[in-house]
Amino acid sequence: MQAIATYEALERFLGEDLARFDGVPPIDHPALRIGYLGDRVIASIQLGDADAARVGCLILLKDPALPFGKLVKSGLARVLRQRMELLSSAQKDAIGAKTAELLSLEFCPREVEDYCRLVRKFGQAAAVAVADAARPVNPKALRLQAYLTEG
Repeated sequence: MQAIATYEALERFLGEDLARFDGVPPIDHPALRIGYLGDRVIASIQLGDADAARVGCLILLKDPALPFGKLVKSGLARVLRQRMELLSSAQKDAIGAKTAELLSLEFCPREVEDYCRLVRKFGQAAAVAVADAARPVNPKALRLQAYLTEG
């Protein structure tokens, strides 16, 4: 996970122009600016913006360490769960693979709970595939793995 402290660094890391999600005028504080950007991407996804969904998915998959990262990533996973029609099957597969990867870490990030809820929304087969691919090593990840396979 690469630490990203500024809006400009996030643009470079993602390889995306994020200007349409930035405040006008831009927020002066770097961490608050990234938090605001996350809020704007989430709001755009909620309104059905497929490009915002692509950017949100990219943030989940590339998994940068952001200021307010748990809030941003959890919010993205929750809104994508509500607007699943904006995700392609390839994006769903990639989110599943990322979730399995995060469940296999020594320390399971807090936002993975929301990723697991999103994966369950993809269907039982997708959830079981993620659970089977995960190699959890801590109690929280084991609990989440079990949640994926519940009826």
